[in-house]
Amino acid sequence: MGITCEDMIDIAIRAGAIVLENGGETYRTEATVNKIARALGAKTVSSFVTPTVIQFSYTDDKDHYHTAIRRIKKRGVNLDKIALIDELTHRIEKKKKTYEPRVIESLLSRIENAPVYKKPFILVAAALSSFCFAFMFGGSLAEASVAFVIGFVLRLFLIFSHQKQFGSFSTSLLSGAITSVLTEIAFLIGFIPSTEITLISVLMQVVPGIAIVNAIRDIIEGDLVSGAARLLDAFMVAAGLSVGAVSALYLFSVFNVATFAATGSSFGAEVASAVSATGSGFDSPAETAEYGFMFISALAASVWGGGASGFSSVYLHSKPLDILIGAFCGAAGWFVFTFTSGVGASSYLAGSFVVAVMAEILGAMLKTPATVFLLPGLLPLVPGGGMFLTMRSAVNGLMAESLSNAYTTLFAAGSIALGIALASSGRRLLVLLGIKKSTPTKGNAL
Repeated sequence: MGITCEDMIDIAIRAGAIVLENGGETYRTEATVNKIARALGAKTVSSFVTPTVIQFSYTDDKDHYHTAIRRIKKRGVNLDKIALIDELTHRIEKKKKTYEPRVIESLLSRIENAPVYKKPFILVAAALSSFCFAFMFGGSLAEASVAFVIGFVLRLFLIFSHQKQFGSFSTSLLSGAITSVLTEIAFLIGFIPSTEITLISVLMQVVPGIAIVNAIRDIIEGDLVSGAARLLDAFMVAAGLSVGAVSALYLFSVFNVATFAATGSSFGAEVASAVSATGSGFDSPAETAEYGFMFISALAASVWGGGASGFSSVYLHSKPLDILIGAFCGAAGWFVFTFTSGVGASSYLAGSFVVAVMAEILGAMLKTPATVFLLPGLLPLVPGGGMFLTMRSAVNGLMAESLSNAYTTLFAAGSIALGIALASSGRRLLVLLGIKKSTPTKGNAL
């Protein structure tokens, strides 16, 4: 049985939808749709993808046009499904039209229903990621322990909200409220000296740092509509977290709310200082004259960065081997970031460039999309906390502070995106040079 028009459209768009619904980039989704359509016999192919829509058009052997549109209503992250679709795409390209369409559809169904990690494992991993983030931001053992408990509760709620399909804004609103209330209770009881580090360490599970970076990456790649849409979506998620966090505090006394708002305004500087100190007990690398001391401090910091990336990879549904590699990339990126002072565009650029280069190399070696290693590796670097602080300041009416945080956040995200773009461009250049070098010219015996 041959590949019909309906088969080609269904297979190509369905594969693209799986990529987009599970955290894949716009360009990756378009590439997946186009590659599969060409392999199955399309003469010319064109696709246009935004975070909520896939539009696909192709011409057959008789130059007849066929067009289809798929609305994307759910979005999450499952890195294993992205890797499986990439593998399937290569298999289809190799077999081309000889592939039976019903077999491909069966494989797509298996990928859509691929098993994920058990809930207890995900809950513990999420709690441990919050624990590592707390140390990464310079928190104490008490703050990390409270972050562990609240991180567990937050992930439990996120699983429940996903099952009930609450919607991204409602989920963000309630996530901010739950985290804020529990953190404030821990502070009032006396478990932690302040709320800021614990709060942001837990919210790193949901802050849209990766979304901001992907939005800027889309814009750099020329996908302006998709980039703008992703950026708006990231701001809406951050707004939901901020409104939920601030609103929940009004359950407490006016004194406590005022205290939180006052201390929150200096949180950006505190986190920057904590990042430099790395939570390892050493002085800031920028303030010490000893090169070896800087190295040891950054190396100690990389442990928490790697832990945060590795445990986060579990609820991002990476495969076991990919979890270890993601943790390694995260540790390397955080080491470089901390070693280069841990503040400013150069540190973000250097850290993200190292992570991106490692992800590209390891992805090529293991025949896996670089995204599978890139996203977990970038988690310690992404300015999700800055986005949350930006929106929280705006909700509190502190517009000057909000604009300052927004500038810092976007500048950091832009630096990270630039580091990724440089690594990706370098890979493409090497591939092109390799192709040209290996292609014999006319009259050349080689």
